Parts: sequence; C-alpha cells; structure tokens
Amino acid sequence: MSHHITVMPKPIDARCTACGAIFPREEATTETENELVCPACGCSVVRGIPEQHTTLIRQENAWCGSCGATFSRTEAVTETKGELACPSCGANDVRTAEDPDEGG
Repeated sequence: MSHHITVMPKPIDARCTACGAIFPREEATTETENELVCPACGCSVVRGIPEQHTTLIRQENAWCGSCGATFSRTEAVTETKGELACPSCGANDVRTAEDPDEGG
C-alpha cells in the first residue's frame, strides 16, 4: 500500500459547513467581495481548511495522528459504526480533511 501524498493542481482548501463538501476555495468565490458560496449546495457558510491538509487527495483523504500514514478514509472504517482505525498501525487517531480542526 502506497502512503505518498500527491500535490493537487488546485488545493482543496475549503469546506461547506452545511453539506460537508470539500473543494478549492476559488470554486466558492462569488462576484460579491468576501462572499463565498458552496459550489455543491449553495450554502454561504464556507470554512477554510488549514494549509497542512490541502495536499490530501480524494484517494488519500485521511491520515493517522499517531504514525503519520495517509490513506483513503474508507480503508480506516471498522465494524463499529463511527469508529475509524489506521490501516497501518491500528490507532484510533484517524483525521480527515472533512475534520480539519482535529489535531494536526
């Protein structure tokens, strides 16, 4: 299993607080100054994602706070609903681009 991170041409640096969509901030800009709108649902509450998480790609959209491995969130799913575990070390310290405020 590869754990490399690929840099995207347009960094994923924003997310919608309503629907959870993640996207490049430039896709949320509007003609009104300082106003952002989610390109998926139209919500006007768009939150920035910290820079250290913007190189994650959709295939590797999660990382382990314990060992630093990156992987697809689907690889971290366990049989217990809502519980994620690192596929490399087994730690329950899985963080995703959808939850940028957790740790990291």
